[in-house]
Amino acid sequence: MGRFLILMVAAVFAVSCIEPLELAPDIVGEITAFEVEGQIRSSVNAATRTVSIEVGDGIDLTAVRVSRIELVETASCDIAVDDILDLSSPMMVTVTTVARYEWTVSATRPYDAERALPGGDFEQWSQVGTRLWNPWPRGPETASKPEDGEWEITRWWDTGNKGVTILAPSNSIPTEPGEGCPANPGGRAARLESRWVTKVAGGNIYFGRFGGLTTDGTLNATCDIGHGWHAKPKALKGWYRYFPQPVDRVSDEYLDLHPYRLSKQQWLGSMDSLHINIALWASPDGADIPFTVNTSPKSFVDFRRDTPGVIAYASLVSGREQAEWLEFNLELEYLKPEYLDEDKPLPANTRLFLQATSSKNCNYFIAGTSGGGDDGQTGSLMYVDEFQLVYD
Repeated sequence: MGRFLILMVAAVFAVSCIEPLELAPDIVGEITAFEVEGQIRSSVNAATRTVSIEVGDGIDLTAVRVSRIELVETASCDIAVDDILDLSSPMMVTVTTVARYEWTVSATRPYDAERALPGGDFEQWSQVGTRLWNPWPRGPETASKPEDGEWEITRWWDTGNKGVTILAPSNSIPTEPGEGCPANPGGRAARLESRWVTKVAGGNIYFGRFGGLTTDGTLNATCDIGHGWHAKPKALKGWYRYFPQPVDRVSDEYLDLHPYRLSKQQWLGSMDSLHINIALWASPDGADIPFTVNTSPKSFVDFRRDTPGVIAYASLVSGREQAEWLEFNLELEYLKPEYLDEDKPLPANTRLFLQATSSKNCNYFIAGTSGGGDDGQTGSLMYVDEFQLVYD
């Protein structure tokens, strides 16, 4: 009997020392970085579980070597560094944590006749400190010049946030997940708000990169618009919402530069308007350079349909409130119709220009910067999502 009691006590003690079994939480199987030999650039989209790679003309798409792959902690993948992949068509890749996650890896060339628009879903953002939001995933912050090449790997889009955040938080930021348009309701969108920050700061996002502030102490800025492009889209489609406010800020020093030649009194109180525009542009002198905008008063440059070098152009302007998501389809007009011939390539120095802004005239420091929102302080506010190029 005594021996039986001892065994019972030992058994109870042993059981009491065993911690309750807890199932490990499912960590979503994500690829955080992916590169191949000979690539020009690559991008990873966790929302759609896709990896998009652009390779040079001399690369054999049937035998592409993986040079870098990074996963979230605890994840494994059925491909690894130095594997040779056949990317002549999109390839399915499995990332495994507790569950299995299917990813699609695809590769294109710069001269792909129907090249997709990278980053047009506005899902990838990163934050630096508490003020600065960037529309690209977290990565190296060392590259400062286009020739460095690093920024081109993931930095397709940019904003004016680097100028704004000298004095205030970013005004072009991502929404929370789950606030995307009907085409991707579980995702994010870009939120663009016009503000007064010593000068007008229009909410904006554009295909290119922020150049920097001018050195004359005026808080003017430069930006290089566009990336090299050789496909010929027929239209741009996407989604937007818009909450315009009456113009309440007009900069006297830029009135004479505006093509409308309106007085300050004529501008004040008029309704602000959004602007989405797209163009194919090639420098008339053949130079392979981006289109540079400089808001310094003496060297201000605007981009319009009649700008020299424009091959195709389309523009959407609206001053109407659009509370619900609205899908748009913006057809490009080829101003040089010879390029409508499928056999005629675009000039080698062609760049794709694309931007969206909550205040069309913010380049001239004219915008509605207050009066909206619950506190009456929100300026003209625009949301954009799921931009795609149309080729059919």
